Amino acid sequence: MTPTTAIVGAGLMGRWHAHAAERAGATIVAVVDPLGPQAAALASRHRGAIPFPSLATALADRPVSSVHICTPPDSHEALARDALAAGAHVLIEKPFAPSVAATAAILAQAEAAGRLAVPVHQLPFQHGVREAMRLLPRIGTLRHFHHLICSAGADGTSPERADQIAQEVLPHPLSLVQGLLPAALDGVVWSAERPGHGQLILQGSQAGVGMQVVISMVGRPPVNQASLIGTLGTLRLDLFHGYLVHEAGTATRGAKIGRPFGLAVRQLTAAGSNLVRRLAHGEVAYPGLDALVKAFYAAIAGTAPPPISARRTLEVARACAAIRSAVFSTKA
Repeated sequence: MTPTTAIVGAGLMGRWHAHAAERAGATIVAVVDPLGPQAAALASRHRGAIPFPSLATALADRPVSSVHICTPPDSHEALARDALAAGAHVLIEKPFAPSVAATAAILAQAEAAGRLAVPVHQLPFQHGVREAMRLLPRIGTLRHFHHLICSAGADGTSPERADQIAQEVLPHPLSLVQGLLPAALDGVVWSAERPGHGQLILQGSQAGVGMQVVISMVGRPPVNQASLIGTLGTLRLDLFHGYLVHEAGTATRGAKIGRPFGLAVRQLTAAGSNLVRRLAHGEVAYPGLDALVKAFYAAIAGTAPPPISARRTLEVARACAAIRSAVFSTKA
């Protein structure tokens, strides 16, 4: 049976979710947004989709088996619980919910209803990240994990809003740590600093691996990159574009002299082949989102396990809450 889907939130992410859902075989039957023209514009792009001002009206009018929630974080809990109560599966943009308690409540409701509630943590589903997981043995013993995010997402906003956006970005690096390291994310004790508004520096360790995460709303140019540094080499991830560069750990004088040139060639080659791969697969934005959405619908059909388990969803929520509480004095 073809899944029937409602997209809640007709902004940028709603548009890409609708695109990914159709590519996964779903039929968009409803687009929900209180801004009527915006909902109508997105609905017009998908045959048979009807715009609605609220999720309640959409659920009452259309047969909906899954709901993509692409709205501001404070609205996620109520929307998810309404969708689950109506018998729909839910895919929820990050942050999944505003607190650990809300996250647990959504997951418990989903389990009781026999439905999926999955966060949009797409980074572990990127082609480059999956390659990194495959190549980890080639860099020996992993010793360091570095993740740098500089975003323009807070441009034109207040300092307080820049802080909030930095917090909303947190699930991305935490889900990547969770996917790449073997032990539970709950085992990491983070120390955190806020040098200024919209800036966050995290440090932690787990099983001999040192970790550093830097999130900045003011640093330029915009980047999203991670390095996995091992005893025999390094894996460098470009998470904006979804590709990987592997550097061997050779420490000779000649290797040191030639390293910047070899790295430049490998980066150019990786970026070019990645662009060709993405164009061939129609992955024009947000690498990893298509793969996650496809995995979500495969799980709904019963042909695959949930792409992100409830346990992992809660781990990320707990880590985010601990960091918010320590740095921003925000109630978890």
